Amino acid sequence: MRAVLARNCRLISRFLLVRFSRCRLVFDDALADFKQRVLLFPARIRQALGRDHQFVFANGNVPTEPDAGAAAISDEYFGYVGNTIMEYKDLYHDLLDIIDDQGPFDGLMGFSEGGAVAAWMLIENSKYPLTFGHLKCAIFFSAAVPFDPDVVRTGIVKLVDPAMEGEMIKVPTAHIWSKENDINARAAMTLTNLCDARLRETFLHSLGHSVPGSKSDSEALAGTLRIIERTIERAKDQVA
Repeated sequence: MRAVLARNCRLISRFLLVRFSRCRLVFDDALADFKQRVLLFPARIRQALGRDHQFVFANGNVPTEPDAGAAAISDEYFGYVGNTIMEYKDLYHDLLDIIDDQGPFDGLMGFSEGGAVAAWMLIENSKYPLTFGHLKCAIFFSAAVPFDPDVVRTGIVKLVDPAMEGEMIKVPTAHIWSKENDINARAAMTLTNLCDARLRETFLHSLGHSVPGSKSDSEALAGTLRIIERTIERAKDQVA
């Protein structure tokens, strides 16, 4: 399993004072078989939004088994969510190191388990502001339910429940998932309900547990890009 961090290049732009013309996005790719698609999808986003983004890869550090169909891609697979408290703490500090070494980032983008990790960072920011910098937006693809970042302090692993916690994520968000799988759809909806209803966008497709981006799903790609653009514009409005 591989993560992808996307960061804006330091280019001269008319929106320099607003900073969102220099938008930095973090892509968390949680599935190994997504590696083939992720090489194309960010390029399509860059093409649609302008050549203002640089993509940086960051790996998970927890050894895991590959998903079906992924065995031909790599001999080793890594994820984010571990089985011990120490692995959760390692993830926390690894993310802090990424922010310190390669940030600051303006936004997050996550797929599947990576989406849960991106949400986890935003929830931590809501409890302890600026822990992961001034994050201004997030884009989630088929995201899993995030776990409570308090695990690093309490040693108790639990998923975040919007029925108990309410809308914890207060930045503009976009949520893209497939209506073809009930389990994944419920997880994506749970994360959606953790985000401010006034600031969130949703788009449903029928492509399964994947990110729209191939030539054969131009309608899904167009819908995806549409809500990404709206989310970034909303974040720009908040910064202005």
